[in-house]
Amino acid sequence: MEELVALVFQFLFEVGLQIFGAPALEAAAARKSRDKDQSGCGWIVLFGVFGAIAGGVSLLLAPKFLLPNAGLRITNLVVSPLIAGGLSYLAAKNLGAGRDPGEHFWRGCVFAFAFGAVRFAYAHR
Repeated sequence: MEELVALVFQFLFEVGLQIFGAPALEAAAARKSRDKDQSGCGWIVLFGVFGAIAGGVSLLLAPKFLLPNAGLRITNLVVSPLIAGGLSYLAAKNLGAGRDPGEHFWRGCVFAFAFGAVRFAYAHR
């Protein structure tokens, strides 16, 4: 029961961070070049860097693992980026006029993976 509560708490924390932290990055990314041939992958790298920074900041707030065993932590490292990317894709597809849903998928996925990877690597027992 305790493991389930920790899993739900971590999921809500990561989704909340994605919901409240991504709009500022999204506003900046929306101003990028309109020419797709010269856009590159700089924004995806930037989302990864900000995800890693957010993961580091989260370690200051909660330095211990939220999930009690390694299997759940590894599952979270794989599943949460896919969920964040999928939610970003759906939001861009349904709410964003003129936004590329595939690009949003990768931004959300990379942000969540970098966040989770930093917590996975540096959190304490």
